Amino acid sequence: MNHARTQGFALVLALSLVALLALVIATYSIVTVNNARSSASSSNSSSGFYAAEAVLNARAEEIRQKFKGFQTPTGSSPASADACADGNKGSGDLECRNVTIEGRTVTSYVTKGAETSLPIPAGEDFAGLIAQETPFTVYGDAKNTKGNSEAIANLTFRSRLVPLFQFAVFFDKDVEFDNTATLDLAGPVHSNGNIFLDSGTGGGTNLTVRGQVTSSFDIWRGVKQTVNNCKGVVNIADAGNTLRTVSCDGGNRKKITGTDLNPFQGKLKDNMGVLEVPTTATLQPRKDAEYWQKADARIILKKGGSLLGLGSLPILGDTWSVLFAKGDGSTITMTGSNCLAAFSVSNSFRDNREAGYWDTVSSARSNRIMLDVDTRLMLACLHDNRTKIGREATKDLTSPPAFTLDEESDGGLVLYFTVDDSPGTTLVNGLLRTTLGTGSDGIAQTSPGQANNYAIRLKNGASLTSTNALHPKPVGITFISDQAMFIQGNFNSAQYIADGWIPSAVISDSVNVLSSAWDSASTCQLIAGSRLYYMNTASNLSNKAGGPINFNGQDWYYYFNAAQGQIVSGDAKSQSPLFCRNTANTTVRTAILAGTSTTGGEERKLYNDSSSGFVRSGGVHNMMRFHEDWGSNDYANRAQATYTYRGSLVSLSQPQHAVGRFVVGGPGHYQPPRRDWSFEEYFKQAENLPPLTPRFVYLKQDNFTRNFGQ
Repeated sequence: MNHARTQGFALVLALSLVALLALVIATYSIVTVNNARSSASSSNSSSGFYAAEAVLNARAEEIRQKFKGFQTPTGSSPASADACADGNKGSGDLECRNVTIEGRTVTSYVTKGAETSLPIPAGEDFAGLIAQETPFTVYGDAKNTKGNSEAIANLTFRSRLVPLFQFAVFFDKDVEFDNTATLDLAGPVHSNGNIFLDSGTGGGTNLTVRGQVTSSFDIWRGVKQTVNNCKGVVNIADAGNTLRTVSCDGGNRKKITGTDLNPFQGKLKDNMGVLEVPTTATLQPRKDAEYWQKADARIILKKGGSLLGLGSLPILGDTWSVLFAKGDGSTITMTGSNCLAAFSVSNSFRDNREAGYWDTVSSARSNRIMLDVDTRLMLACLHDNRTKIGREATKDLTSPPAFTLDEESDGGLVLYFTVDDSPGTTLVNGLLRTTLGTGSDGIAQTSPGQANNYAIRLKNGASLTSTNALHPKPVGITFISDQAMFIQGNFNSAQYIADGWIPSAVISDSVNVLSSAWDSASTCQLIAGSRLYYMNTASNLSNKAGGPINFNGQDWYYYFNAAQGQIVSGDAKSQSPLFCRNTANTTVRTAILAGTSTTGGEERKLYNDSSSGFVRSGGVHNMMRFHEDWGSNDYANRAQATYTYRGSLVSLSQPQHAVGRFVVGGPGHYQPPRRDWSFEEYFKQAENLPPLTPRFVYLKQDNFTRNFGQ
């Protein structure tokens, strides 16, 4: 009986253990399955997030690309409630879009906030500059094949457009401060290449920069050309505006990096990465190029063809006419005495820098073929023909239908000048032809660009207003050409807005400056040894002291008497030696964007070549090309003239059409002026920037949020 009870108890215990074991096994199976499901869900959620993240970044990059040049995102966002459902897709750049990534469908859309102009905050790069800032949020939802959300994420960022003309110097290439003598700049400086800092030889030579100096790559103390030529004094202001010296390595070129930068407290920075800027393609006369498309007036110097313009002039066997055109290439017939007087064509200016190339290639091109523009008469001409010019679809059609001098869209007037030397009988099959040649069908526009001897010369521009005081005053003007441009005389020279200063810019392949004395009579005189002589091409005058010396195939003789000095004026000076080209104080107040040559020809490359034939750029201070004896070095015993410049210097490339080597000094090139240069303080206010000021764009991310497993 007791034995039977024991067996019964054992049986109950065994059955209980079996039941417990079954429960454990069942529980383990459930946990294992749930863990597997959880792991798979987590993996899927992570994959979903990465897919959503990729799409968000791609949409943000699309927005950035839109802002490059002059485009802006367009369209509308879907309503936030039930976004991207049927009937709520939005439109344009902000619309809902679906992208499939590894079997997942990622739906995204963009919302855009209000655009504001504000200073970049202290402590950030480019602090204090005015940026046009627009906030955006990109939303992304990654769904699996069953239509269930695996991850929802959003990216909030701000697009900042920073005007290039808020920099004292901005180069999309190497910046070379090379033998600057004394130069004091108050604005920021940036290079998308390397920066070279050197003030050169001479007593008291100083280069001072009082704004932030930034480089996308390296900063060097010394010159690009040679290792052992680091001279002068270079000072850069720190964050507290205390000047700090940038030192050489003895007399050798030195890379400034690492701890060398610490004393400048963020005002001297290297290796910042390349900033995105417009390309020179935006400057070309193409139907889809921004400046051509958005210009208020397009003035073309046309060779040959059957088109009739404002008079014509035979040059070298060809007839040239001045035409006005619309963006599509159709021409406008301009009338009136102001138009006829505003434009002329000349072939009497010898550009001695470029002639060094043309004399050996094609001497017939050693003189420039120039479209000469009386700036004030041109503005009167435009006003007289305002109904003919009209307003194209590229402008603000809510404004009055006629062209006006006080045009406000894009910040003011945009005036485009170019040359068409193609055989095309119309601008459509000539200048605006679809495929550019390599030179056989004209050298003004080729692919790739090549040297030519064409130029636009702006005269009578001290005041950028019409000759008729009753005509409206422009709120700003940008003069642009894909060819070389010359500024002759004072230009927009008023110091204050109240006195007539307006925002202006000159944008071209290269920029040249002629003094306010260019058209005035000049006596040819020269110092030889310690004695002053008066020079004349005549060999038979009394009191001859010697000679001849030869310039450009012409003999010149020395005389003692001032009355025997030859008198020249205007473009005849360019055909005469430098000792015939006197100057006068000249003021130019405008932003300049132009091509600049590069030492050695290659960006970001260091050289060690002191030979006389080595190609030099001339440095930032020679970006504006001179052609006269401004009085330095006592070359002709003239009082030193001052060139006063207020503006911003921007270069996006080397010139396409100007290939002459930089040379300073006699007998035919130039002697430098006394430079009184500074950044134009008015450009610090957005409303005072020139029309269509080019900009660089960057995105500043605010936050990135994600929500797994929806």
